[in-house]
Amino acid sequence: MLIVSFPVIRPFETVAAQTSDQSQDYNRQFAWDYGGNHWTWNLSISAALYNAYKDVPDSSRTRNGPAGYDMMVTTGDAFIQNLAEKLNETSTQLGYNSFNEINFVLAFVQSISYKSDFNTTGYEEYPRFPVETLVDQAGDCDCKTILFATLILALDYGAVFINPPDHLAVGVLGNNLQGTFWNYQNQTYYYAETTGTGFKVGDLPDEFKGQTAYIYPIDESNQYVLNSQENSISPPDLTISPYTAGEPTPTPNSETTPNSSPDITQPKIQQVQPLSVNLISDNPIAFIIIAIVVGISIAVTVKTARNPRESKSNKQTVSSVPILSQLESPNAPENKFLDKMDSNLETNKFCIFCGSTNKLIASYCEKCGKKIG
Repeated sequence: MLIVSFPVIRPFETVAAQTSDQSQDYNRQFAWDYGGNHWTWNLSISAALYNAYKDVPDSSRTRNGPAGYDMMVTTGDAFIQNLAEKLNETSTQLGYNSFNEINFVLAFVQSISYKSDFNTTGYEEYPRFPVETLVDQAGDCDCKTILFATLILALDYGAVFINPPDHLAVGVLGNNLQGTFWNYQNQTYYYAETTGTGFKVGDLPDEFKGQTAYIYPIDESNQYVLNSQENSISPPDLTISPYTAGEPTPTPNSETTPNSSPDITQPKIQQVQPLSVNLISDNPIAFIIIAIVVGISIAVTVKTARNPRESKSNKQTVSSVPILSQLESPNAPENKFLDKMDSNLETNKFCIFCGSTNKLIASYCEKCGKKIG
């Protein structure tokens, strides 16, 4: 009996053609909405630069999973630095504060089409370098998250990778913001979703509420660096023809106007800093309330010091923070405002197994029944 076997062919969609002409540029146009404007941006990206990253084998990219994706964060790439500088210049010209600048960059990355690795490359997992994602104008959550993390790190903001089940997002280092955040190594990181549109820093998609997540730090010293021959490739000028637009160009929408609250007057040159909101200028009422609370707290502290017996009777137990950072409990307010003065106080005991909130006196979780203290 003759048995004939045929190879299994898995079709996939090609999103970008390669070229053997290393002097050629890929011209790409991007469009997105933010701050009442419809933005368009034309970029020319060197084929040689793109192909140099494309030559890195998939086995090297996926060897350590998301924990090794800091290899893909190429903040030292001259093209990426040029790209980040243009985004910063545009944000500064519009008077965007740091919160709006980050969301402006996030909206740009969100505008890139979401397509699975298998449908575009034939690989089950194929994390792209930032330059690849820009040329291909497509990618899954890994690809878009790596691009966003690279851009905000190049802008001197802090970032980590947040890894809920079967997903990847960015945590942006911040203070005094609303939304979902993680405490990692005594710092606060706010969730940033790169795949959908309309999400801002702190917005958590419904499917991840109540889910735990792994946090992976990003060590820029681990990033992949092109060899000396490839480094000789000159980064393309963002104004190369046939396109004439070298920076994002806005077209105002008829119903909205751009946010013009100034917070940054010139491009940042300082070290990594948290994303924050100016409480005094942006929230004068909140600042007055905080000042009153501080005054009351000082008065109570003085009174307590004079009455040590009363102080002992009112003492509360502060529960410890779980080693594995996790999402806020489903029972907690969806939009939690983080205040510097009381961000380290805890009034509930959290279950590290299911994430639910329990009373301080509870020894076993009221939801899953497992021992919590």
